[in-house]
Amino acid sequence: MSGAVFIALVIGSILWHPYSFAAVFAALTAWALLEFYHIVENDSVHPEKWTGTLTGVFLFVATFLYKQGCVGANIFLWLIPLSALICIPRLYRNNEFNFRGLAYTLAGTVYIALPFSLLSGVVFPSRAMTYSPGILIGFFALLWTNDTFAYLSGVCFGKHRLFERISPKKSWEGFFGGLIFTLTASLLVAHFVPLSDCPATSTACFHWLVIAAIIVIFGVYGDLLESLLKRNMQIKDSGHFLPGHGGILDRFDAVLPAAPMVYFYLKIFVQ
Repeated sequence: MSGAVFIALVIGSILWHPYSFAAVFAALTAWALLEFYHIVENDSVHPEKWTGTLTGVFLFVATFLYKQGCVGANIFLWLIPLSALICIPRLYRNNEFNFRGLAYTLAGTVYIALPFSLLSGVVFPSRAMTYSPGILIGFFALLWTNDTFAYLSGVCFGKHRLFERISPKKSWEGFFGGLIFTLTASLLVAHFVPLSDCPATSTACFHWLVIAAIIVIFGVYGDLLESLLKRNMQIKDSGHFLPGHGGILDRFDAVLPAAPMVYFYLKIFVQ
């Protein structure tokens, strides 16, 4: 139930209006950053939780407004004083782990806020162009297809461990099951979600197949990276936002590395 409501919220916010997308994903960025900073406190450090979250949300909002064409590139200059607000207060804290706290604060911005911000580049293919939610919907459809069928394939057929040192339950059978179903789903997505500069259906299918492969490969790495974080901090879930699903980071761990790579592919080879 909680998973279905969450998916409806994410998809509905993307489809309804650009500002509903911005509001929901800015909130998700803030929540994920707070979860991350709460997790790393298990490492005996105290990151700049609120200024780090403020900086991350500002990066998301600034990227959204820039891609929408509402503001110029100068808006990103405000990241300079925000970075100073993160760094300078550490000098006045009498704590031997101050620099580690600073490192964790900045890492949260790169690990979480930057990938979420690049989603604005997916819904606005070129700056100041019409809002185009279709590609992002396709991205999440393929991401969730991989999650679902990798889990089912792993449960039914999993015997050979994929990365037992970090995630004992993941299997190669689950990985290839997710890959096969996601590649198949991408052919369906290609017929409903056009890509700019791809008039031929065969070309669109090729690009969506590549995007699906990127999502599967880097989604797995995102899952493993968050598993490594949780293992190092000796916790099971990143939070308790969704009953039965864990926290926001648990739901978006695959998005964090997959989104930048998909954005890179779209900008270099498609748009």
